[in-house]
Amino acid sequence: MKSAAWLFLFCLLGSGTAFACATDEEGCIAPNQFQLSVALGAGQRSNPLYDGDSFPMLLLPDFSYYTDSWFIDNGTLGYSLKQNEQFAVSMVMRLNSEKGYFQRWFAGNVVSMRTSGALLPPEVDTGTEKSLAAVSITDVKKRPTAIDAGIQFNWFGEQWQSRLNLWQDISSKYKGQNASLSWSRFWPLAGGQFDLSTSLYWKSAKLIETYYGVDEDDLYYLQRYQGSASWQPEIRLGWQKALDQRWSLLTFYRYLHLDDAMTDSPLVQDDSVQTWFVGVSYRFY
Repeated sequence: MKSAAWLFLFCLLGSGTAFACATDEEGCIAPNQFQLSVALGAGQRSNPLYDGDSFPMLLLPDFSYYTDSWFIDNGTLGYSLKQNEQFAVSMVMRLNSEKGYFQRWFAGNVVSMRTSGALLPPEVDTGTEKSLAAVSITDVKKRPTAIDAGIQFNWFGEQWQSRLNLWQDISSKYKGQNASLSWSRFWPLAGGQFDLSTSLYWKSAKLIETYYGVDEDDLYYLQRYQGSASWQPEIRLGWQKALDQRWSLLTFYRYLHLDDAMTDSPLVQDDSVQTWFVGVSYRFY
């Protein structure tokens, strides 16, 4: 698998399942500890866009390394400003993942394999007053690769974790903001650990407009679509059971709901993104 695919998977999994904290609670790791595991199995993330490819999930790496101040957790690079057993605040940076719907192997500065050049709009019947309400992602201009930076707050409980992220586009690609608030709870179940997570994502109108808007530069026969701020709730269910010190069973399901700010776009055909995976995980470190 190309390095682009690996980095994209890091960003895809970058929900921040590990945190640096001074306890032995689930999800916590000790400073200066390197962790690497790989999950093998079968899974898929759906694509809500017209002609968008679903993302196959067969090999899922999970990587983290924390020092007393700096850390990398899958696709997030961060610097801890304050940390104790119950609370942590950090400055963080990552690739914005929105482009992943438009380009399957999106990652970093990797050049798209698609042929560049002018895109001709598909043929339409002339003289009709009916305009198309949907458009393929292959018929619009390339969406930008953006870098977000911001601040992250973590709260730790005995069997729960919560996180708030505030992001700003520092690459001036969409010139907007996004944010997320999540809460996770853990229970022992069937000899393993069950986890339930809920998240709420907010994406600014400028972000939605940049990635899902349609303007005069795209297709002349479509009415221009101007994006508005979007609220997107998500729920995740997961279960993991250790088989020995390195091997474990792993399965999870995620459901992300897309509101009207997304589904009103002629690029979007589904009102949800569903992700599932079943497999085994091997921990190297």
